[in-house]
Amino acid sequence: MSELPVPALAGPVPAIAGPVPAGSTVARRVDVGEVTPLFRFMRDAEQRFETLRMTIVDRRLSASGDLVERVNVWVRHPGASRVVVGRADGPARGGYHVWVVRDETVTHYDADANVVRSRPRLSIPAGADSDDNLPAFGRVYRPRTALPAGSLADTFVHPHGFCRNVLASGDLSTAGIATSADGREMALVRCDHPRSATILVDRPDHWLLVGADRATGLILLLEEHVREELTRRAEVTALALDEPIGDEAFVLHASADVRRLY
Repeated sequence: MSELPVPALAGPVPAIAGPVPAGSTVARRVDVGEVTPLFRFMRDAEQRFETLRMTIVDRRLSASGDLVERVNVWVRHPGASRVVVGRADGPARGGYHVWVVRDETVTHYDADANVVRSRPRLSIPAGADSDDNLPAFGRVYRPRTALPAGSLADTFVHPHGFCRNVLASGDLSTAGIATSADGREMALVRCDHPRSATILVDRPDHWLLVGADRATGLILLLEEHVREELTRRAEVTALALDEPIGDEAFVLHASADVRRLY
């Protein structure tokens, strides 16, 4: 699938300087079949680079006000990754987390608890990724390089599961072309009332706006809305591909007083 061309969306659309604002009229409704080429292109996003450095700024509306986190991601194929998540206003305002994956081992450092945990990376059942008797939607995607499961970094770099399990479960609309914060052209897709495991946003007026890089298929923008209110905006503010990343980037350094569990 990595040879697929960049998909065209619903005919020509004018370029817009940024994401579609809440309440804007999207291009038109489509069914899953019409965006399948885009989802297939996004599935193979990690096949289009050997190294990646990405910075994601994640803004969320919470009961205590706006929460802004910065997610820094390093990936070097095959098998080496690092993710650092911390408050964007500095470590003094809260702790941070570091995940390092290397040689099939996942190491996690929690700065608040001052704890390091190491464990083998979870394996998938034999044949779950390649059994021809399984339908495509029933196969497990095996990434070239693992990232923390369920994390924003995993969603942006490995969009396959998000497209299949979330976007494909809602009503889809094409929303044109926009320019990301990093200056890349992205295709916009709106998803209304997708399947959700979170009761708070399991409602018919919940919708998502997703921007996919037209050159790589990586997710560059994810917005969550409830009715006309923007409740979350996660966007890539810096992206570098195929630049050298040394071994030192995938070494976790911890103080002598850190507690180590299993």
